[in-house]
Amino acid sequence: MQVLGDWLKETVLPTDWGLFQGQQNRLPTPQTSYLIMQATSRRPLATNSHNYTATSVTISQPVELAIQLTARGPGAITVLGSISTLWRDRQTVAWFQQKRNDIAPSDTGPLTQQDFTNAEQQYEPSATLQLKLILITSITHSTETATALDLASMTEATTTSFLRPSVP
Repeated sequence: MQVLGDWLKETVLPTDWGLFQGQQNRLPTPQTSYLIMQATSRRPLATNSHNYTATSVTISQPVELAIQLTARGPGAITVLGSISTLWRDRQTVAWFQQKRNDIAPSDTGPLTQQDFTNAEQQYEPSATLQLKLILITSITHSTETATALDLASMTEATTTSFLRPSVP
């Protein structure tokens, strides 16, 4: 979300727009136009991959993350239209690759406009757009190896009862 917010501020959002992450609560809405980012779904795209080292294993999974953008204020649909146009542009892909090589823009959903009435019962222009991006999630765990086993996990073999060959 931080990298997406940085891209929005650097390339698309007008300087007088606010940018927030999460849902609205009972706080008063900003006096200026603003954009809210909220993750709405996370879908696995492939089977996990495992990368082993001498002491650890890294489990990675590519996922598609959907983030809903809600713009409020004059120009809401125009700002989201600009975001939708630039999202799959090669300059945007290059920007993300430069910042983090495990994130890439993928697709957008439809741009929709809806009515929004604020706490003062005044109409404000509002629009939503869903952005989809691909990211690689990773978890690293330590692994047991033959050199890392402690002696308590080994069992002593006994030699007191041998198998005798059978007599024909």
